[in-house]
Amino acid sequence: MKTTHGMLILLSAFSLGSVAAAGCGIDENVYNAALKDRDDQKQKLAATSSDLDREKAAHRKDNDARDARILVLENKLTSLGQDVSRLETERTGLGGELDQAKKRMEELKKAQAQAEARAAQFRKLVTQFKTLTDAGKLQVEIRENRMIVRLGDKILFDPGKTELKPEGKEALKQVTAILKDLANRNFQVAGHTDNAPIKSKRFLSNWELSTQRAVEVVNFMIDSGMEPKRVSAAGYSDQSPVAPNDTPENKAKNRRIEITLVPNLDDLPPIDDALKADSGTKESAPAAPTAPTPEKG
Repeated sequence: MKTTHGMLILLSAFSLGSVAAAGCGIDENVYNAALKDRDDQKQKLAATSSDLDREKAAHRKDNDARDARILVLENKLTSLGQDVSRLETERTGLGGELDQAKKRMEELKKAQAQAEARAAQFRKLVTQFKTLTDAGKLQVEIRENRMIVRLGDKILFDPGKTELKPEGKEALKQVTAILKDLANRNFQVAGHTDNAPIKSKRFLSNWELSTQRAVEVVNFMIDSGMEPKRVSAAGYSDQSPVAPNDTPENKAKNRRIEITLVPNLDDLPPIDDALKADSGTKESAPAAPTAPTPEKG
């Protein structure tokens, strides 16, 4: 009953719609076609709206992907900028190190040339002094990077005296003739004694004796043709021994005159470089040498 009643209601509504359409003078087929066209347009609009939503979603996805790529590129650019800055800093640092290395290399070449020149000069002196060294009157040596001509006091002086002996004068003439021809070289004459104390009216200690002997040799060298401005005198007493003062033979080695070739200023490093090399280091004062106990008699 309910179904029949519903169908009757539906048929009544359809009839009423038809009557209304007919009553308005509109053809039923035209009306139905209009409704169908309306429904088709609604479907197309819905489909278009759905397509638009998909397009918007795809567009947003593309924008997100583009933004992500832009962020990656920006990060890469930032990183590259930092790398470039770091590389530039490293390049600057390497350039400075290269300059320092070149400067150091030049200094090493200069030092090597100077060392070779000193070695050649030493060989020449050894050859020139061969007669005197073979006779045992002197020795030529390099000690503490200094070239030294060493003469024992036995050939030069009597014990406790400062007057040159004839044999010593002859040796000094030959030494002076060779040394004065060394261009651009100055010399220091140093007197040394053993540790046996001396005390007399003329010499209160070995300091006075060693110094006066050096002065005596300097004056003789000047008289033999050495320019006075190229030579100086110094006394070391017993403070710079070359052997322990424990035997008569070693004491004799310590009683000597040494003529040292003073280094040229060109042989020394620049003051600025020397200060840089010493910066950050603290020099400690050397311990004072312990003087051996003087022998009696």
